[in-house]
Amino acid sequence: MSRVFIRYALPRDADRLVADGVVGGGPRPTGEPWPARVQKWLSEQQAGRRLILVAEDVSGLLGTVQLVFRFPVGYVDPEAANGVDIAMVEALKTRTDAPPGVANQLITDVQNIARKRGVKTLTFLLQMGDNRGIAQAKSWGFEEFRIMPEQGRMLAFFRKSIE
Repeated sequence: MSRVFIRYALPRDADRLVADGVVGGGPRPTGEPWPARVQKWLSEQQAGRRLILVAEDVSGLLGTVQLVFRFPVGYVDPEAANGVDIAMVEALKTRTDAPPGVANQLITDVQNIARKRGVKTLTFLLQMGDNRGIAQAKSWGFEEFRIMPEQGRMLAFFRKSIE
C-alpha cells in the first residue's frame, strides 16, 4: 500500500474529485453538476467559511472531508456552525477502493485543525436511515442532539466536544 497524504484542497482538485470517483454518482446536490458544486465549496474555502481536506496517494484522490465554520446566507444554523466555536463536519466521502482508515484519518486531521482554530464543538449531519453512517459517527464520539424533517426526509444532527 502506498503512503496516503492529507492536504488542503486546491482549485485544481475540483475536476479530480469527480474524475477520481470521490464525489459524484447518486443524486446531484441541488440538481447542479458535481464539478460546479465542488467549485462552490472551494470558493467558500477561499472566503474562509469552510475548509476542505483531501486524501491522496499515487493512485489519485482517495477521499475528502470539509469543516464548515459558517453557512452561506439563507442556511444559517448557529447550533450546527456559528462561525466562532461550533463547526460542522460535512461531505466526508471516500473512493470505494480507498484503503481502510482513510475516513478515520480525515476525521482525526479535521478535528485537530478545528481545535487549532478555537472550535470547541463539532457537529455532523446524517440521514436517519443511514445506519452505517450513524454507527460510524457514534464510534468517533458524536452524540445525537437534534432530529428534524427536511424535504421529505428526516435528518439527525450529532455533536462532539473537542475541548
